[in-house]
Amino acid sequence: MNLRRNVCRSLFGSALALLLTSCQTGPQTGSTGTIELAAMPVIAGPIAKTRVELPMQLVGGLVVVETQGEDGPWRFLIDSGASRTLVSPEFAIRYVSRPVDPNPPKVWLRDATGRAVPVESVMLDRIDFGPANFQNVRALVYDCSELSDHLGMQIDGVLGFTLFGNAKLTLDYPGRKVVMSSLQDDTPLRGSILPVTVHNDVPYVQLSLGSRSLVTLIDTGSDGALNLDPAGLDLEFASPPRSGTLIGTLHGNHRQIVARLDKSLSIGGYQLPQPIADLSGQLTSLGGDVLKHFEVTFDQSTNQVAFYCPSENMVIPSPPVVSAGLSFIKARAYWRINGVAPESPAEAAGFRVGDLVSRINGEPVETWDLERFRQLVDAGGTIQYSLIKGRDEETLAAATYVLVP
Repeated sequence: MNLRRNVCRSLFGSALALLLTSCQTGPQTGSTGTIELAAMPVIAGPIAKTRVELPMQLVGGLVVVETQGEDGPWRFLIDSGASRTLVSPEFAIRYVSRPVDPNPPKVWLRDATGRAVPVESVMLDRIDFGPANFQNVRALVYDCSELSDHLGMQIDGVLGFTLFGNAKLTLDYPGRKVVMSSLQDDTPLRGSILPVTVHNDVPYVQLSLGSRSLVTLIDTGSDGALNLDPAGLDLEFASPPRSGTLIGTLHGNHRQIVARLDKSLSIGGYQLPQPIADLSGQLTSLGGDVLKHFEVTFDQSTNQVAFYCPSENMVIPSPPVVSAGLSFIKARAYWRINGVAPESPAEAAGFRVGDLVSRINGEPVETWDLERFRQLVDAGGTIQYSLIKGRDEETLAAATYVLVP
């Protein structure tokens, strides 16, 4: 049985856009001869019709792209559900524009626990991806260490959707590559082409659930499938809603409520029969667990987005949801349990919120990144967890289980 992996969702699973204060900027003059991927309006001469292809790392359904530079490499998440770009203090120090504002503006941002924290707004000279050059980037300086710990790899920032306002952006999930090009690139879109509306600086499309239209955020910063706000929807279920673990987002923690819908979800000409949906009341959005089937191209010159499945399969299946029954807040030396799914094998085994896990199947947790742990759960079976009890360790075991068939 092909079980869909659903272990622990990203700390940044919800749109950053709704939590950040807009930063208004004026026109600037930029250099020519590059892809004009400017973060602000630019007055420039003719623009080279250049395309840049970069390898994509897919980590738990999230898109990670790497750039070389001073003391690099630097790794960034591409988050179409974020309105602003976040960079680590280490990256900001090297690329902040000079002179530095002695009284930089502050913006309030919620962290993964839901707390409001002040962050510094800065102007960066550039972010370079080879010949693709983003100039005059307004960014927020944010400590990315918690996100890095969660994914098990160094993350130096989050690239928000507005960064690509003067660019065509293709996220080729099956081909594991990111393509950036100028708006003048005349490469035709392919697949199902839908109008896109940019609201609060993030992209929305209209999808269909049965006969009902859904205005849906395209959220590459979520590793979930379909997040659905059930308010006002008369939903029918093939498999009824069940409670899962806690999910940490910028809105704070919330309990997963997962179900298999009875109707089909339509993305243009593509069909997802009886899709899995998270009904926990968050913003309706389409995440990486669905997007991974597609080459997704945003063309802001025509206000369109294209979904293309290279396999030419117009029907996208939604396999069952398998879960470990546990969610974690991760540090290098231990993982703290922050959620135990009710009526799960983990709850029956005696796991409690606040327990500190030091080893998984006998290996230190620092060797288990997000993707490797997802693969372990996907394989099914019983997992052994070593818990810190004072100076000793206690081992408990819990079987993975099907949360939604």
